[in-house]
Amino acid sequence: MRTAIIGSGPAGMTAALLLARKGVSVTLVDRDPGPVDGQEWHRVGVMQFRLPHAFRAQVKLLLARQLPDVLAAVMAAGAEVVAPEGLPPEAEMLHVRRAVFERVMWQTASAEPGIERVTGHVDGIVVEGDTVTGLTVDGRFVAADVVIDASGRSGRLSDPYRPAGERIDCGMAYCSREYELLPGAEAGPTNGGPGYVTEHDGFMSFVFVGDARSFMVLLVRRSDDKELAELRHEPAFEAACRILPGVAEWTADGRARPTDAVRAGAGLVNFVAPQPRGVRGLVVIGDALSMTNPQGGRGVTLGMMCAAYAAEVLPSAAPGDLPDLLDAWAQARLHPWYREHVAWDHTLLRRWHGLPVSPDEPLGIDVLAAAARLRPQMRAVLGPYNAMLVDPTALAALRAEVAAMIRDGWQPETPGGVTRDQLVATVRTALA
Repeated sequence: MRTAIIGSGPAGMTAALLLARKGVSVTLVDRDPGPVDGQEWHRVGVMQFRLPHAFRAQVKLLLARQLPDVLAAVMAAGAEVVAPEGLPPEAEMLHVRRAVFERVMWQTASAEPGIERVTGHVDGIVVEGDTVTGLTVDGRFVAADVVIDASGRSGRLSDPYRPAGERIDCGMAYCSREYELLPGAEAGPTNGGPGYVTEHDGFMSFVFVGDARSFMVLLVRRSDDKELAELRHEPAFEAACRILPGVAEWTADGRARPTDAVRAGAGLVNFVAPQPRGVRGLVVIGDALSMTNPQGGRGVTLGMMCAAYAAEVLPSAAPGDLPDLLDAWAQARLHPWYREHVAWDHTLLRRWHGLPVSPDEPLGIDVLAAAARLRPQMRAVLGPYNAMLVDPTALAALRAEVAAMIRDGWQPETPGGVTRDQLVATVRTALA
């Protein structure tokens, strides 16, 4: 079976490696020519390449079970295994920059027998009758019995063959910058997950810990907050870092230095759509299949899980059965997380606008976490959920309990610490 994969990101390369090791012939297509030893990699077409990423326990477990050589190489490249406090070893995350993680995967896939790399732009998918026969890359025909679309967030190649999906604006935007600890400097504080996470009144701040003493600061705001959009300017971003708890300790003079420019991003969406219908041999995985707000740090994890399932069923399933198999998997494993992010964005934005949370609408994890400060017993469920050790159905009883609290008059507290107005004043002063 000849398989062509559009996109050589984590999902595409996971599928390629797993299929090639099952004896499937794979052509892996990407616009980027790949990393060069000893040189910085400016990844073509991947806006989020230098932004923070969370590699959750599911990534580590998938690699350990199915691609142990990749895990060993990622660890040799400097990745660190971190177990969130109070959770079992199954919750261990990988702290590593995406650029490092993807370079290892790229090099492994490039050396893999059974994988042929083609560099170029995919013009389109070729369909004869109701069957895929391949694709064209810069005018050249590449034959394939199955085409896997792993083209990422901006991918639209499969859209003509797919039923309509659901796309909801997250209503958020962000700025981020990468740093490294100076020689002899100790790491800053952590409070679980990717490093240090703080919800403020009107925005959020994150520290994502990486490999080789690197870390990234991420500031998330409402997309319509034009005053905080000025954080994209370096003086404003650095001034903000100096006043935000946790972030200030990590970025303090004498402790760290920036290693990249401030990077801004917007246009974030939660998206999900079914597999293609009416055409045989076309499969969609990764961000081209489903996207969630990146502040949750689940995108790469869900994409690689999807790729692993596709590689499991593709060699033995009839082409006509693939859409049903993959849609059933997505309904069980992807869609619950999509709905979680929609709920989280909704309640968080309401609170950032100073509006009350309704008990009759889906309650986001931000509201449940606020309730857990009053009822600490809830943390026994929230901890495994945050680590993705349990799926969102585990929160049903908590949601009912918190909805009852809201009906009795409770509302989440406004976060303390630095307010949005204080941050705006800091930004204005820095840019004056």
